[in-house]
Amino acid sequence: MQDQVQKQDYIDGDWIYDIETYPNCFTISLIRADGKVSRVFEISDRKNDIDAILCCFRWLRDNNCRMVGFNNLGFDYPIIHEIMKVASKEKEKNYSTCTPKFIWGLAQKQIASFKGEGFGHSIPDKDIIIKQVDLYKIWHFDNKARSTSLKMLEFNMKSDNIEDLPFPVGMKLSHADMDILCIYNNHDVKMTLDFYKYSLDALNLRAELSVKYNKDFTNHNDTKIGKDYFIMRLEESMKGSCYTYDAHGKRSINQTKRDIIHVKDFLFDYYDFKQPAFKAILEWFRNSSITETKGVFTDVEEHELGDVAQYSELQIKRKKFKSKPDENDLQQFKTEHPMGWVEEEELKATEYLFDANGEHIYFQPEDEEGSPDFTKKPKKARINKKSYWGCYKVADSLNVVIDGFRFDFGTGGIHGSVESKIIKARGDWIIRDYDVASMYPNIAISNRVFPKHLGEKFCDIYQDVYETRKSYKKGTPENAVMKLALNGVYGDSNNQFSPFYDPQYTMAITINGQLSLCLLAERLMEIEKLKLIQVNTDGVTAIFKQQDEDQAKQILSDWEKVTKLELETAQYKQMIIRDVNNYIAVYLNDKVKRKGAYQYEDLGWHQNQSALVVQRAAEAAMLHGTDPEEFIKNWKNKYDFLLRTKVPRNSRLVMQMQDGSEIQQQNICRYYPCKEGGKLVKIMPALEEGGEDRRLSLDKEWNVKTCNNILDFKDDIDYDYYIREAEKLIIEA
Repeated sequence: MQDQVQKQDYIDGDWIYDIETYPNCFTISLIRADGKVSRVFEISDRKNDIDAILCCFRWLRDNNCRMVGFNNLGFDYPIIHEIMKVASKEKEKNYSTCTPKFIWGLAQKQIASFKGEGFGHSIPDKDIIIKQVDLYKIWHFDNKARSTSLKMLEFNMKSDNIEDLPFPVGMKLSHADMDILCIYNNHDVKMTLDFYKYSLDALNLRAELSVKYNKDFTNHNDTKIGKDYFIMRLEESMKGSCYTYDAHGKRSINQTKRDIIHVKDFLFDYYDFKQPAFKAILEWFRNSSITETKGVFTDVEEHELGDVAQYSELQIKRKKFKSKPDENDLQQFKTEHPMGWVEEEELKATEYLFDANGEHIYFQPEDEEGSPDFTKKPKKARINKKSYWGCYKVADSLNVVIDGFRFDFGTGGIHGSVESKIIKARGDWIIRDYDVASMYPNIAISNRVFPKHLGEKFCDIYQDVYETRKSYKKGTPENAVMKLALNGVYGDSNNQFSPFYDPQYTMAITINGQLSLCLLAERLMEIEKLKLIQVNTDGVTAIFKQQDEDQAKQILSDWEKVTKLELETAQYKQMIIRDVNNYIAVYLNDKVKRKGAYQYEDLGWHQNQSALVVQRAAEAAMLHGTDPEEFIKNWKNKYDFLLRTKVPRNSRLVMQMQDGSEIQQQNICRYYPCKEGGKLVKIMPALEEGGEDRRLSLDKEWNVKTCNNILDFKDDIDYDYYIREAEKLIIEA
């Protein structure tokens, strides 16, 4: 029998690296991707490895190797690049400029260039001397919403040891400190190597795509791969459609910018609603004009809703007047809030009462029988103070309620769900989930919606990409890139730095998508006894009788013909729903779908993966009737009990012990609740100069122990913490 070949867990020629810079010490650590060769180089007042460093760089360059790092394109490589540039100019000087102080200055200059979400100073791809692979960019951690540090990854990778920077930035190190720094530097590289192995599929995909399309995708995040592929296809078919170049070769992005968007200009003509609420929503959209696409469907006042208001859930907002409003105050308030009103509120506090001339009003004290007591002096009259509030109604998001089910509309899609319920398909009831296949791409393809500057040919290319994707098996790099291309276009149509930019295209897709799902929901609600469970972005979930399956199928078929969209269906045994974003669904084959607060598998690297035993226990309780306390006390994976916290470098984290003493902790800290231990306290700078530091207790009800080294984890867990957290997630049947 032929021996099974074990899949190689690295790419030949890859070297993982990281640098550390201090005013009197520079270190660089490298590990070959197979983990069998490692080196740590140092430049300091006790050691100068500059010749060995440069020799290493030349070898990496000449052997076509890649240097793999974490945020290395933003920080590490620009410093290395400058070192190589300086060294190439002064070989005869024995590289005298490459001192720790000089390299420290390079690092500070690079840090100073950081603006918002990235470093201002970077090395153009064409100038890079040694190929770079940046895991930070590949996983899109350079996006503010996904920003993740290597230390957070160490927590999510369940690393045995999480080590934070051992010395304050800018500290002058002793020789003993330098030894510690080298160990720390090497630790970080080993952790980057671990993450590199988790990233192999992503790295291999980018390598295959780079060869296939003769374009370097190495450091592209998924979204950028999709966008760049689609741009390639557009430019192949319509040269100059995405970018134009002037006589000097300077590139300009082609876009469609709009001062105002009239919704009626892009509404589809197949909406034939019967429900008065949906008719009102359609009319509201038809009469709407949009000047700003962010927040356009939130905080809509009652007078702006028109007929929609009678079908909406509204909240009352209040605005306090400084004093009793006069006519001018009232007129201004009514101008801002035409359907608003004023409420008077009596307070416990009192004030003197004055007459029309501003004189005190007096009253005569009474005797025990209630008659005026003229033996006593008159007293100044006092009355309860009053406050005055301007009130008005507002829809926190554009919404309508039909038969107790609320539909919320927004730029991210439509949402609606029953809440805090367990729904089971008992007897002849069935739960069906209907999702639109590639909804946003297919709305554009089927209805010929396109960014104006790209023309209708855009839809043909979009359809070709969609059909091409279906010809490749799932899991192949070709299928992956097509999927990324299909999904990336919609989001980028509202990106002011993208050649897909046309906000009317964005609104046309999202608004028509929501109205199309309303049409599906309305027709399904015609089925007797059918109840909607969820409406969510690209689909509808409902429960109904088995005998009504044929009617449901006919409704779906008719809807598909009208909208030219395709539905994919799934069937659930049960759903446990906290709200639209947090639920558990169990398929007929017992496979479990988890969302939001109930998810403990397939979490993103940027997500907080603290105390996952909580979600596991809650699920076991609701699906299998397992007692949460029993489950938690018998769970063996210690990493699922660990939590983490992070404080910025301008703050401190201390452990406040029971005797009042405080012990400094790492700024990135792993811990667990226990019976003993102390309280974790975050100490932040004062808001005003000279003020006192601000102190914030973390999990203040509980004693905790830090556990950055897993060997510090002891069998002294306070199970009550986890039991209480699990109970918060459990929904009673």
